[in-house]
Amino acid sequence: MPETVLARLNRAGMRFEIFVYAEPAYEFREGKRKSLEGVLAVEQIFTDARKSLKASTQDLKKAFGTDDVYKIAEVILKEGDVQLTAEYRRKLKEERLRWIVNYIHKNFVDPKTGLPHPPSRIEKALSEAKVKIDPLREPEAQIKEVVESLRKVLPLKSGAAVMEIVVPSTSYGRLRSLLSGQGDVLSEDWSKDGTTVKITLRAPLGSQVLILEKVGQAGGEVKVIREEG
Repeated sequence: MPETVLARLNRAGMRFEIFVYAEPAYEFREGKRKSLEGVLAVEQIFTDARKSLKASTQDLKKAFGTDDVYKIAEVILKEGDVQLTAEYRRKLKEERLRWIVNYIHKNFVDPKTGLPHPPSRIEKALSEAKVKIDPLREPEAQIKEVVESLRKVLPLKSGAAVMEIVVPSTSYGRLRSLLSGQGDVLSEDWSKDGTTVKITLRAPLGSQVLILEKVGQAGGEVKVIREEG
């Protein structure tokens, strides 16, 4: 049976609560679900759900301008707090961790070698630095403080490289998609005979290895014009 949790919001000096099904409620709050269908476990607004104390119509209209249960529930889910189950908290933490590790792997390099740190090394360093990943905050909002803590145990260099990439026209479509996914395409210049394309790309330092590998496999060439800090 789906797990039920509480969502609550304080408004107009009062507390309002609803019973919701955990997973659908999280999905709605994160924008993955557009409708409240299947979200509310009980179609009722409470002032104290555990004690089954229902909110009065007068209080609802005062706080929300309506007594429509679904309209009010939508506000509570979007603006209030939703209890997290232990399983969902673990899931969120793992997702945040994967995003942060991938971001660091792609955007930072070891200043001694100029190569990105392997994800396994980054994860180990996060553990050594005792970095706490907050499952309730978006990973983008945590990356600055995570990197600051991580630098205590792992040397990191950030920045971007501007590269001049020459690729065969036969591989252009596939490589163009790859390159635009790694950084910003600054310019393109086709050869007069149409056999090659010169692409100028700005990409994170950590992306260089992948770009060199894929372009090389396609018979192309990569030249680093400059690095930007």
